[in-house]
Amino acid sequence: MLTDNVAKFFSLIRDKEISDYTNYWSQLQPRFIDEAFKRYVFAFLSVHTTWENNCKAYNILKDFNKWKDDEALLHKKLVQSRAGMHNNRTKYLIKFIKDFWSDQAAFVVKEDDESWTEWRDRLTKSILGLGKAKTSFALEMMYPVDAQVACMDTHLFKAYGLDQTKDSKHYHQIEADWVERSNKRGLAPYMARCLYWDKNQNRKNSRYWSKVLEN
Repeated sequence: MLTDNVAKFFSLIRDKEISDYTNYWSQLQPRFIDEAFKRYVFAFLSVHTTWENNCKAYNILKDFNKWKDDEALLHKKLVQSRAGMHNNRTKYLIKFIKDFWSDQAAFVVKEDDESWTEWRDRLTKSILGLGKAKTSFALEMMYPVDAQVACMDTHLFKAYGLDQTKDSKHYHQIEADWVERSNKRGLAPYMARCLYWDKNQNRKNSRYWSKVLEN
C-alpha cells in the first residue's frame, strides 16, 4: 500500500474547503425515511456507470412511489435511463424495496453496540447488488458528516497504488487509513472523498452531480 499521493492530498486540503463542504452536505442529510430510501436508490444506480448516467437515472426514478410496486415499470424506466444492467438493477431494487420497507430501521440506524464498519459489513451481506463500496456510499449520503466508513472505489484504490480487482482484500486497510487521515485533518471521511473526487473532475464543489439530491 502506497500512501504518498494520499498524504499529499490531505496536506493540501484548505480549512475553507472543509467548512464549505461540511456546511453544504449537512443540508443534504436525509430528515425523512423517504429521503434515506432514495439515497440507497442512488447508490444502486451508481454501480458500473458514469456519474452523468447515474444522475440521469436517478432523476427518472426518484419519484419511487410510481414504480416501487410495479416491476415492469421499474424495468422500463431503467432501460430509458441507459444506465445499463437493466435486468440486474430491476432484480436488485425489487428485492431491496421489500427488505427496506419491511425493516426500515435496519437500513438507516446503526446499532449502539456496533461500529460503522460492522454495520456496513452487516448491510453488505444482506443487500443484493451493492457490495461493500456502494453500501458505504449509501451510508455516506445518509450520514455525510458522521459516517466512519468510505466508498473505496477504483479511484481510491489507485490512489493507494492498488488495483481494486486484484487487491480487494485490502479494502478495510485502506479504508481505515482514509478514515484516520480524515479525522486527523478535521473533516468527515466522506467530505474528504468528495473533495478528492471533485478535484479529479476539476470541479470546485459537488453540485454538478449532487444537485439531484437537493429536492
